[in-house]
Amino acid sequence: MRGYFTASGFYGLVDGRYMLFSSESEYYEYLEAGTEEDAS
Repeated sequence: MRGYFTASGFYGLVDGRYMLFSSESEYYEYLEAGTEEDAS
């Protein structure tokens, strides 16, 4: 998990690419949701 803040939001690293999220917490929620889907 890695990312950085900008004036537009939070860029978080997902599968080797940076995606823009409205907040850091939204980034972590997105990662958790993806992990849950992989476990199914």
